[in-house]
Amino acid sequence: MKKSLVALAALAAAGAASAQSSVTLFGILDAGVSYYENKSYALPNGQTVKASQTALSTSGYNSSRIGFRGTEDLGGGLAASFWLEAGLNNDTGAAGAATSATNPVAGQLFNRRSTVSLSGRFGEVRLGRDYTPTFWNDTVFDPFGTNGVGTNAISSAVGAVVAGGASNNNNYVRANNTVGYFLPANLGGFYGQLMYGLPEKTEYDPASFTPSGLFVGGRYAGGRFGYANGPLDVAVAYGQNVVASNFQAGGSAEVDTGNLGASWDFGFMKLMGEYSQVDLKSDLPNLGLDSTVRGYLIGATVPVGPGLIRVSYSHSDIDTNSAVIDDPSSDKFAIGYVHNLSKRTALYATAAYLKNKNGATLSNPGSPAITVSPIGATAVGLPVEKSMGYDFGIRHSF
Repeated sequence: MKKSLVALAALAAAGAASAQSSVTLFGILDAGVSYYENKSYALPNGQTVKASQTALSTSGYNSSRIGFRGTEDLGGGLAASFWLEAGLNNDTGAAGAATSATNPVAGQLFNRRSTVSLSGRFGEVRLGRDYTPTFWNDTVFDPFGTNGVGTNAISSAVGAVVAGGASNNNNYVRANNTVGYFLPANLGGFYGQLMYGLPEKTEYDPASFTPSGLFVGGRYAGGRFGYANGPLDVAVAYGQNVVASNFQAGGSAEVDTGNLGASWDFGFMKLMGEYSQVDLKSDLPNLGLDSTVRGYLIGATVPVGPGLIRVSYSHSDIDTNSAVIDDPSSDKFAIGYVHNLSKRTALYATAAYLKNKNGATLSNPGSPAITVSPIGATAVGLPVEKSMGYDFGIRHSF
């Protein structure tokens, strides 16, 4: 009897395995040595302060990760799929970005992507945690893919204005609890997606019964539509993230993001660019004044034998709606080279220089903050005027 039960269990397991068309283990390990250097604005006494650091870094070319994905063929052109992907800090072995501005939930194992989907001739319906439509243009049309010190100033400026006004805007890169729809791939080059993220917060009716201090945020709605055919790729995206809503006292804060990106592959060079505008609108007194971030990027990749030269210039400015101060702005230049040893392994080097004006405080990703503590005084942070950085590393995918 026991042998029969074991045989039946084995047959059931074999049947389940055969029903699954494919299951893949995949990942990327990216590690390098990086140098960061930030210099402050001149102090009243004419002095400047420099903070520098050399570190074993990760994700300088591609984000380190490990994941599982699979697809089951349901017949009739219908398929079910899953995708579980976790970020890694392979320099320490820790989970990638356990808590950050774009991933605020501690213990979020599959913090990059966690989705299940159903696809067919109609397209794909995808449920779970995924990239927002508006982030795609920031990374696809950046020669450095928003990785390492070469990350464009647009991406850094969006994070800065959000951190200054609404620190829980966790839907810039990815959003949780989303329902997404992707157009089918056979539309003559046209592509697109829609996404809606549920806030999953309790609402009270009447609102006067809402517990004091309860803020509801997390709702995201956005879309991206583009056309890719031959050397041309162009896409426009728009999204709105409700950062917070106070149902008891009234008021809300929203971040509206719109961008347009394009690239043209000449063969000997791929030229790309992007324009972006992000508006923070708030009538909640604790989230400060409304502000607008505008930015643009011009970049290119040039294939050279088994390698690739990457270069970009990006600019951002923050409209603080103030009549008494000039708008803070930042300019950034980045250049790098990738040498492909094989289809899966590459060596890379990147250098970046960022210059702030009118009180802007951006810095290259990974750079240390400038915090000073004179004898007998409380530690204070100083704004950054210049930021430089270098990445030298290796990337291996599997």
